[in-house]
Amino acid sequence: MKSLLRDDVLKGRKPFTWRRILLRCWRQPGKRFIVWWRIANCLFLQGGTFRRWAAFRINRKLESQYNTEIMLGADIGGGFRITHFHGVVITHNVVIGKNLLIRQNTTIGTKNNYGDRLITIGDNVNIGANSCIIGDQITIGDNVTIGAMSFINKDIPSNCTVYTEKVLSIKVAAAK
Repeated sequence: MKSLLRDDVLKGRKPFTWRRILLRCWRQPGKRFIVWWRIANCLFLQGGTFRRWAAFRINRKLESQYNTEIMLGADIGGGFRITHFHGVVITHNVVIGKNLLIRQNTTIGTKNNYGDRLITIGDNVNIGANSCIIGDQITIGDNVTIGAMSFINKDIPSNCTVYTEKVLSIKVAAAK
């Protein structure tokens, strides 16, 4: 957990100390969410009645305070960043690599809530605002940029830029 917090909060530049983590969280409230979610996820994965209860309490508080729902049990690598915390939803059936940048109103989820239907996201992925990644057994490669307002339901190879084409049609009514 310390290496993940070092990558998430200190961006891997300085050695890990709890003092540095707490100061960074105090100065940058956005980092607080990631630190508390990492703590809750660690408690959840360790198991035990009290630890899971504490993890659910922390996660519920984070959901209400930041309007962001990242389910406990999600496997998210270091360097995880969220630019705006509104409307982000991530399922527990996901494995995410290092250095994910995610923006507001983004959903990463499975079609069905049963089984081990994993969504795998590689390293250095950048996801634009209002994007949806929904499906079962989806793999997104390394160094991928997903444009804003994109709907992804198929595999994406590494080193790609992906966006959903949007066409705006405006028809002017004839003058009478």
